[in-house]
Amino acid sequence: MDEKITFGPRDAVPLASGNHETIVIDMVTNNYRVKKVYVDQGNAVDIMFYRVFKELGLEDGQLTPVRTPLMGYTGPPIHPEGMITLMVTVGQAPKCRTIPVNFVMVKQQSPYNVFLGRPALNALRAILSTFHLSVKFPTPGGIAEGREKVVAQMTCLEPYIPGEKTRQLGTQDEIEEFPLREDWPDQVIRIGALLPPEEKEGLNALLREYSQVFAWTVENMPGIPTDLAAHHLNIDPRFKSVKQKRRSSSQKGTM
Repeated sequence: MDEKITFGPRDAVPLASGNHETIVIDMVTNNYRVKKVYVDQGNAVDIMFYRVFKELGLEDGQLTPVRTPLMGYTGPPIHPEGMITLMVTVGQAPKCRTIPVNFVMVKQQSPYNVFLGRPALNALRAILSTFHLSVKFPTPGGIAEGREKVVAQMTCLEPYIPGEKTRQLGTQDEIEEFPLREDWPDQVIRIGALLPPEEKEGLNALLREYSQVFAWTVENMPGIPTDLAAHHLNIDPRFKSVKQKRRSSSQKGTM
């Protein structure tokens, strides 16, 4: 595992890199593929959120008590629920690595499922490129690259079966449509078909309750104050405006 790790012109640059997005990958642990794993070089610990811990089928009795609070995370100190050591696999066979990771468990809201901090990244001997939104690391099978496809993720966990390719999420069969209003059946909203029935019904009711906030045409947005939104042409005031001559086109000549 002594190959040189580089990023160069042959490495793909995702469009999201122009928006300065974060590096997000997936990993396998406890027979599940966990998505939305945030690669965080600024974190001195590896963090797993408690909701993910429970979805993995783990029990509180497996946690080791942690007395030291986390500082500088969301402002005030956070007292972890405990710590657990899990075997984590990153990459795709044959280019993958499996390492033990000591996860600190916290009960906090986050759009991510796991924060991979410096301990796990150092164990992987990982090299990051924020421009390529990618992380590379050495494996016995060669240099592996971790990056997550930018798709609409409907779930955060998938059962993992070694040797089988996991089905990609965000496809059309996982999305269903429903009309916001019965009198306008063509105005539909798309939601995840894999949502639990109770959550799906609650989301439908909420969207219908606030259906007036959705604008389908310009006519649906009358009386917008100019201090909120206004059209402006970015023209240099030093240049004089010129009115072009009117040009008429024949109906026969138009395509």
